[in-house]
Amino acid sequence: MEKDNVDVIIIGGGIIGLCSAYYLQKEGLSVTIIDKGPDERAASHANCGLVSPSHALPLNNLKTIRKSLLWMFQPDSPFLIRPQLDPRLYQWLLRFVINSRRQKVHHSMLALNQLLISSKALYQELIKEENIQCQWQNDGILFVCKKEKTFLDLQKDIRYTQEEIGLSAVPYVGELLQEKEPALKDDNYGAWLYEIDAHLKPDLLIDGLKETLLSRGVKIISDCLVTSLTNSGQVIQNVVTTKGSFSATQFVLSGGALSVQLAKVIGLRLPIIPGKGYSITMKSPGLSPKIPCIMQERKVVATPWKNGTYRLGGTMGLGGFNTTLNKTRLNALKSAAVDYLKEPFTDQVIEEWYGWRSMTPDGVPIIDRSPKHKNLTIACGHNMLGISMGTGTGKLVSEIVCEKELHIDSHFYSLSRLN
Repeated sequence: MEKDNVDVIIIGGGIIGLCSAYYLQKEGLSVTIIDKGPDERAASHANCGLVSPSHALPLNNLKTIRKSLLWMFQPDSPFLIRPQLDPRLYQWLLRFVINSRRQKVHHSMLALNQLLISSKALYQELIKEENIQCQWQNDGILFVCKKEKTFLDLQKDIRYTQEEIGLSAVPYVGELLQEKEPALKDDNYGAWLYEIDAHLKPDLLIDGLKETLLSRGVKIISDCLVTSLTNSGQVIQNVVTTKGSFSATQFVLSGGALSVQLAKVIGLRLPIIPGKGYSITMKSPGLSPKIPCIMQERKVVATPWKNGTYRLGGTMGLGGFNTTLNKTRLNALKSAAVDYLKEPFTDQVIEEWYGWRSMTPDGVPIIDRSPKHKNLTIACGHNMLGISMGTGTGKLVSEIVCEKELHIDSHFYSLSRLN
């Protein structure tokens, strides 16, 4: 049975879908969100809650490629590629390498920087305006280096970003680092503090956004799997789901890594693969970090929150939609924390989690009109920065749908750049 027509249907109820709905309803449009669920499996649920303009440089660089080749055969490594008979993975990896050229990295940095800066400013507005209690803290993030070499390598990146986009960080070494963050072990060489960064509790943000949207008349249909899209020529007409068929004037595809499967149904190729990440949420240790700490050599994040909870998160696994909760990968988070923190974790575990990030080969999301469909806007491929880019993406989506002046340069996020 076909449901009542609305202005916009959003496929995907994670942070990108919710933020898109928020700005679309502010334009006076009627909006329905269709979400596969359950919420606990979504990448927006149990990430480390970083809102981090510091992450303007993409993963694409020769250092990452060299390290990943060494890590391929280490099951507890920060970056794991599982060999498989899937040509899409190897095509993606080839593109990843191609996008590691200096000119490509610079282009990606410009794209990420404007979206990250926009999003942080918009978060501050949204959280204040809607009074969303999500434990927003604007105290920065520490990039902690065990070794002097890592510290100096990061310094080179900081000099580059400072010259090109004005992105800088403050160094802390030795006793100064201990004074800044007493939870860190004495044998860490140093850290860089990105004062521009903030963090929040992602599940509280999601709950607050949903409550706000529902109060504004946005419909959220949960536990509803979209099985196909129907189109007539260049116009999408309906989404077919396990709860019936829904029609709208405009559609937004924001289903994260799962967007690829739906796009394929309508002949649209998205160069996105799933990147599997893990986290452990627990009661806070007695000596918990005061702000998030990124353990630079191990690529693991420790995020503290005011309610006495604490999360270790990280790792990246490229191996398709594997649904195993891999204990080796979870334990890698703990072992990393042991290297850097005096009290790395507690046994009072609240949740062990995995989720799929939607990875593009240049580290930049796709936010664009479908080249084949007049009424479909794509918003996915945010890599590990979905929370960080949520509001900026949502506002840009609303501007594209409503054909308004764009608040940032959208050409960086075109699908055509990847095809």
